[in-house]
Amino acid sequence: MARLISLALILGLVFTVSARAQNSVAGSWDLAINGPEGPITAGAVLKQDGDKVTGTLSSPQGETAVAGTMTGTTMALAFTVATPQGNLDIKVTAEVNGAEMKGMMDFGMGQADFTGKKK
Repeated sequence: MARLISLALILGLVFTVSARAQNSVAGSWDLAINGPEGPITAGAVLKQDGDKVTGTLSSPQGETAVAGTMTGTTMALAFTVATPQGNLDIKVTAEVNGAEMKGMMDFGMGQADFTGKKK
């Protein structure tokens, strides 16, 4: 009986560690954004420390810092870009599945869906 309980605990720990490792967003990502004015190719370099996510988003419009959280398979990021009309706050939500992500960017006045693949 003690062996069975020990085996169950070990298996539970292995699956928990595996699930956490698979949900890491740390690394370089290629992003394809379906923007309001057509497709946009972008890149992201993300770091993850527990549930905290930070990094840089690069697009033809420039580079900006991003920050947010990773909870389970859901990532939430926010960043601000300077435009001729003033600063624009953008919120990002995505479901991460290993080396792929799929989500939405909310620009306040509209949204765009996107996909990402880890390099």
